[in-house]
Amino acid sequence: MRVEVDPAAIAANVRSLAARVGVPVCGVVKAAGYGHGALLSARAMLDGGAAMLGVVDLAEAVALREAGIDAPLLAWLHGPGVDFRVAARHGVEVAVSSIAQLEAAADAGATIHLKLDTGLGRNGIARGDRAAAIERAIALADGGARIRGAMSHLAGSGRDADLAQVRDFAAALEAAAPLGLEVRHLAASAAALGLPEARFDMVRIGMAAYGIDPLGPAAGDGAGAAALGLVPAMRVLVGFAGGVATAGLDDGLLPAIGAPVVVGGQAARVVAVDPCSVRIAPALSGEGVLWGDPARDEPSADAWAAAAGTIGYEVVTRMAGAGRGAGVVAAGPALAPRRVLELGLDGEPRRLLAEVVGVKRVEPGLGVSYGGEHVTATETTLALVGAGYADGVTRAATGRPVTLGGVAQPIRGRVAMDQVVLDIGDQQASVGDPVALEHASAPELTGMIGPRVAVEVAGVVPDTDAMEALGERIGGVLRAGDAVLLVGPLGAGKTTLTRGIGRALGARGTVQSPTFVIARTHRTAAGPDLQHVDAYRLLDERLEGDEAALDDLDLDLEGAITVAEWGAPLEHALDSWLRVELERGADTGDDDEDAPRFVRLRGHGQDWDAARVRSLARASAASTLSTDGSPA
Repeated sequence: MRVEVDPAAIAANVRSLAARVGVPVCGVVKAAGYGHGALLSARAMLDGGAAMLGVVDLAEAVALREAGIDAPLLAWLHGPGVDFRVAARHGVEVAVSSIAQLEAAADAGATIHLKLDTGLGRNGIARGDRAAAIERAIALADGGARIRGAMSHLAGSGRDADLAQVRDFAAALEAAAPLGLEVRHLAASAAALGLPEARFDMVRIGMAAYGIDPLGPAAGDGAGAAALGLVPAMRVLVGFAGGVATAGLDDGLLPAIGAPVVVGGQAARVVAVDPCSVRIAPALSGEGVLWGDPARDEPSADAWAAAAGTIGYEVVTRMAGAGRGAGVVAAGPALAPRRVLELGLDGEPRRLLAEVVGVKRVEPGLGVSYGGEHVTATETTLALVGAGYADGVTRAATGRPVTLGGVAQPIRGRVAMDQVVLDIGDQQASVGDPVALEHASAPELTGMIGPRVAVEVAGVVPDTDAMEALGERIGGVLRAGDAVLLVGPLGAGKTTLTRGIGRALGARGTVQSPTFVIARTHRTAAGPDLQHVDAYRLLDERLEGDEAALDDLDLDLEGAITVAEWGAPLEHALDSWLRVELERGADTGDDDEDAPRFVRLRGHGQDWDAARVRSLARASAASTLSTDGSPA
């Protein structure tokens, strides 16, 4: 599958939209520029006259800064481990959705926008907390904090409801007048075009900048976007042989049965979309256009959206997953909420792991998410989860249960690009609580890997033979400079796993525990040496992070392959590593070597992107490795 993006179209769309709205534009490039590429989209937005760029989290912002983007940047969704000092250091403005975030951002010296919930029911300071938050912001500003702006987000529940939100936002701004705010922004693409009252000092333009009608697919012919003078920026092509192309759900495509496709100028229709393939009828061969520019007689993204029962936003945004995880690296808690696709040891998707990024008590009668399709019946607690359809939670997952604190809570309201909301009543929840969307409860969840989603492989290894087999699988993908850090209690199977790695590499000599020698080097048939290390003594608190203690091991971290038992202390010395966590069952004794073990594999750094971690899970191992995600 080939995704072509025309930056000139994005620039032209922004230029046209800015002229239409008459106020500065914040060009939104979150989720890899809605699937178009973050850096390409950022440059195109700025070429079109955008005054600021918007992203969802600090990971996206820092990536743009490191790529050379020096324009004003705003990030507005933060995980529990966020380090606002990173924002201050990189000159990234942050929107805060709670008093706790306000305090932390001010203490870090970051430039702040207050994000207020005026009726969307997602992130944003709750109405009940608004007065206290504004009062605290004024006090912090008096003490030198830089509070530059305020923002909110319309629910799009109809003109009257949107105007009520405009009035509520204006009232909040009046209360915040002592702050002397420089920029006030409420409208996204749809309201920027259709509701002049919502424009204030700036509008945030996302989907319209990419040439997609922000009001929806309508008839699916792209006429809505064309009427606005917008040019689609994305063109998606695949090669068909006998009506079948090797691209599918795992590449980000949706099951758009009946969607039009053009192959060599001939029309066809989608009849099936599987994890790794799409099939059309008639069974044509040649390069096919899934969607592009209707002005060139190509299907529109809206046509695919209409066939899939969704909106163009989801269709194009999911194209950021077309590389099946290539280049996708876990961002770390200081920069982004946790978003992980967990695969079983057989390679099958098991669940999407995320975390709560906001908890607030709200009033009855509050609409939740776009369109206000769920309305709170009583005073209740909303838990905001930091993952959405850019991360594999399709919009069709509304109503599906998400496990929070051992309780299944349905997703309420529409799934958004970055967020879903749980209405949990009086259940207790805290920011940082883990959540999971199980594949069994959301069968539309596929192996698609969005631009912010890491991959972990987890399951039960039934015995020592299977543990060695897993080691062989890991060893088969290792190369010089790789580090594998084994973490787990005594008797969890660390040496057994290393023995399998050694077998795959053709290690000379017996691979056994290096406890008494600290480090043992094996020549290998594969080329690079295998360094088998016991890092247990580095666990001593006095030596934790001690470079001299690490130097004493005399390791070749660049030319050899390093496997470290008790390896967690080595993380500080490495840029990339594969972490393998091993756990015995609760009833497994220390001397029960052949009992099942639970394992989890997760990568860190550029050398272990999502695609490479994913390669460790193969269907061929299904006969010896269990996909059960619970410790035995």
